[in-house]
Amino acid sequence: MSRFSVQASAIVFVLALATPAFAADMPVRAAAVAAYDWSGFYVGANAGYGSGRNPSTTGFPGFFGNPVPAPESFSQSPAGGLGGFQAGYNWQAGHLVLGAEGDWQWSGQKGNACVFVCDTEVTVTLQQRVNSIGTLRGRVGFAEGGLLFYGTAGLATASVDADVSLIRSMQGQINTASFHHTMNGWVAGGGIEAALGGNWTAKAEYLYADLGSFSDAFNSPNPGRPITTQVTSDVRDHIFRAGINYRFGGAGRPEPAASGMMTKAPAFVSAYDWTGFHVGGNVGYGVGHNATGVGRTIPPFPLLMPEQFTFAPAGWLGGVQAGYDWQLSRNWVGGIEADYQRAGQRDSVCVLSCELTFGQGLTAQQELNWFSTLRGRFGYAYGPALFYLTGGLAVAGVQDDLQSTSGRLTTSASFNHTKTGWAAGGGLEAALGGNWSGRVEYLHLDLGSVSDSFTSPSPFLPNLTTSQSSTLHNDLVRVGLNYRLTGTGR
Repeated sequence: MSRFSVQASAIVFVLALATPAFAADMPVRAAAVAAYDWSGFYVGANAGYGSGRNPSTTGFPGFFGNPVPAPESFSQSPAGGLGGFQAGYNWQAGHLVLGAEGDWQWSGQKGNACVFVCDTEVTVTLQQRVNSIGTLRGRVGFAEGGLLFYGTAGLATASVDADVSLIRSMQGQINTASFHHTMNGWVAGGGIEAALGGNWTAKAEYLYADLGSFSDAFNSPNPGRPITTQVTSDVRDHIFRAGINYRFGGAGRPEPAASGMMTKAPAFVSAYDWTGFHVGGNVGYGVGHNATGVGRTIPPFPLLMPEQFTFAPAGWLGGVQAGYDWQLSRNWVGGIEADYQRAGQRDSVCVLSCELTFGQGLTAQQELNWFSTLRGRFGYAYGPALFYLTGGLAVAGVQDDLQSTSGRLTTSASFNHTKTGWAAGGGLEAALGGNWSGRVEYLHLDLGSVSDSFTSPSPFLPNLTTSQSSTLHNDLVRVGLNYRLTGTGR
């Protein structure tokens, strides 16, 4: 499955989520009006996308002497689709909803790295796979009719495989070891669940999982003494998913009234006019998945020591948005929106440590400092809720800071790039009362690629040129608040 198709499936939920809509002033019999009750057991299924950000080190402790060469440090970033099922129970008291939920996910997250390439003589290759994830969480939420906004946290467990190979090309020797780990830790996040009608509900959810760390080591035969290859890694995962539930209790029980009595539908199902301008602000979190290659060149020789790893810049973001919506019909809404975000996403590595002279090394940092998008929106409105897809253009500021060490000489270089690409995602916006609305949104950014190179002096290797190139992908989730200048629930 391609990366694009996985992310497209992760956002398609926004066309499925819906709650019944009624006209604000339409006279109806009280028996037909239902106050939604979230209490009871439920079971369901989900699908989504996961992106890891796992700080790692690789080295040969004790073989070359300590501390030369130093272990290399970088991120492993297993990413891919996931899917599974969940079951839980809710208790409702007024607007407050408390619950407990357990889930199990199959995961296809996988990531590769190739580091410690000593002039093609010694290479360490790594692959990390997340096979499954399970959680047991509490939920605390606020219900407004058929909408439930909730936070969630609890325990997490995962099955993680790590494959490590030491390749010594001059000796024609390949030594491989595989390790299996059952990781345990904690998970936290939040989401929105919405009634679809009858006993069915749907939800969109973000989870962050911290699953602890592991250390693997194995010996390879070598004249005189064996070589020990050691790999350590933290395991962190960002999960974006959508799901559907079937409830065995609650599910919109009707509230009785005197026979034949006429009344109005409750406020939370009143018709809402989305037409008009809106402005607002948002905050959120993003994580990159930027496949990177780095190496050095000594003319006229070809690229030496080509290492591959993944930059995973992560951090908070916040900004402003403005747009205009058109109520195309009773249920369909089109719109356009622009936004500007400041971002504090960054990641760093220390690689190219093992060369002809053990005084070599490269420290690199990659940052996403800001981005802006101009997107169309198309959605389906049910009462106070708008479920939408969005896509369009994106532009961003990316910075690469490189510091090369050769012997006792250090050379630094900084590169700033303005990159253009595309953004796509989806979300849910809900009327909060008056002119205010709140929303939760997921976006994927594809910003193309960047390439940097610089030449640094070396006492051993003249005209030493360091080159680095990265593809730029970012997944983010954000919550926002809008103020509507027109429309506002006519």
